[in-house]
Amino acid sequence: MCVVIDMNVMNCVFNSNNQNHEQFKPVKDWILNGKGKMVVGGDTYFEELGKLAKFRKFYLALRKAGKVVVVKPEKDIDALETKLDASLSHKNFDDPHIVALLIVSGCKIICSNDARAFPYFQKKEWYPKGRSLPKIYCDKSYSKHKEILTDNNMADICLPCLKLKKTAQQAFDKIAV
Repeated sequence: MCVVIDMNVMNCVFNSNNQNHEQFKPVKDWILNGKGKMVVGGDTYFEELGKLAKFRKFYLALRKAGKVVVVKPEKDIDALETKLDASLSHKNFDDPHIVALLIVSGCKIICSNDARAFPYFQKKEWYPKGRSLPKIYCDKSYSKHKEILTDNNMADICLPCLKLKKTAQQAFDKIAV
């Protein structure tokens, strides 16, 4: 499983002291203890990620451990983001970079709590014909995490997926988010 994580839940996923961490802990566990990977890419995504200073060390450790997939070429994500943004001007659509990242990467899961954006994350006409729409992991879908966070939802871009060794898993416990 690979997942695009929206900035609005990054702290919920990776910070065990966050009040909503329990609902998002399965995502963290799947990345650190399972075959999961975090999918990132595009200028806007990296700009937003850069604003999360507390998360930087943890993110770099994830990358070093092979648990982050950077989608290339990033210009494809940026161009599609611009196109999507121009095609729909709506106050609730402020994440065209996330949709572009999902489309370009082929990632099958978006982790977000931005309910306003959910219809846009799954706007069928934006995705290539024959591709299933991404599943949304949010605080309300926590009870279905075993159905969402599975190897069946692995995008080709994330292969091969291997589990971290125990020592590598434990090293993440020492990195504060």
